[in-house]
Amino acid sequence: MSRNAWAVRPYPHMIYRVGEFLANRMAAIGWAATGDLTGCDREQINRKLREFYQYEGARLAQSTGTVDRFVNQIKVGDAVAVPDGGKIYFGVVTTGYSFKQHLATDEEGYPHWIGVDYRFEGQPILRSELPAVLYDSLKGRQAVFSLPADAVWDVINDPSRFVAVDTHDQEVKARYAERLSAGNVPGINSPRFEKVVLKVLSFYFPGLYRLATTNAPAGADTDLKAALPGGIVVRVQVKCYRDDRGSLREDAVRQLRDSMELGEHGIIVTTNRASESAQNLAASDSLKPIGIIDGPEFAQLVFDNLDRLNDEDIWALGLRTALAVR
Repeated sequence: MSRNAWAVRPYPHMIYRVGEFLANRMAAIGWAATGDLTGCDREQINRKLREFYQYEGARLAQSTGTVDRFVNQIKVGDAVAVPDGGKIYFGVVTTGYSFKQHLATDEEGYPHWIGVDYRFEGQPILRSELPAVLYDSLKGRQAVFSLPADAVWDVINDPSRFVAVDTHDQEVKARYAERLSAGNVPGINSPRFEKVVLKVLSFYFPGLYRLATTNAPAGADTDLKAALPGGIVVRVQVKCYRDDRGSLREDAVRQLRDSMELGEHGIIVTTNRASESAQNLAASDSLKPIGIIDGPEFAQLVFDNLDRLNDEDIWALGLRTALAVR
């Protein structure tokens, strides 16, 4: 019987949980309000997400797929890769889906678990050392997604080809994400944040450039723009919000969408988190789709690309002191 391979991102509710994953020999997702999903099929999961989270449209479909993969498709004996910036933790599933009731009382709980035996003595492998087919497949942004099984099992079954690395990045990254959301990263203000977003997203959207908004329609707002091969246009809005001023709201989504043409893609990058209503609105229009990258996810993108950032970039991101002890 073939064994599958899955990526499970360590950010239930966008809270960094790598330490818990490793210490408890497990992987987990959020959506605590659904309750125990043992025995639920995809349609039942869909109904629970719609009932308890009021998800609709594309967001409902994406979340249903993620939860269904975790609950019903990951099996004992499958491989798991946990991406953590430029490092990847590899393991094998030892116990199937279970629900931890004591972690379901908090709306940011992560009660949906699988057991994982982490290999390489719990140490990560550098992503840069992985073969191209696996390196590229780990770029997915979903919380749970499939990976090329043969490539993952090649890593697990032949550890002598790879060198596990010790790291304290877990603590550094968690602290950085918290400070970014709180507005406490030195040097990160609205003009500076737009520049560092341009730098980081340029790794994913070559040719991204700053767009003057003086000619934009009233109420519209695009900060960055890229024209990609195949006629794909990406517009980016950058919002430097502190968490004491509330979450990203619907007006930011409307501003970006008003600046978009039909068929263009939008991204909002914020230092803070996005409200549920903003996320639902962003996913509501398939002709002008908008994705949201919040503070913790942007921190993840930064750490994914540390080896591509120069000293000036590190300084601008407020990371020089944090990384000095590496």
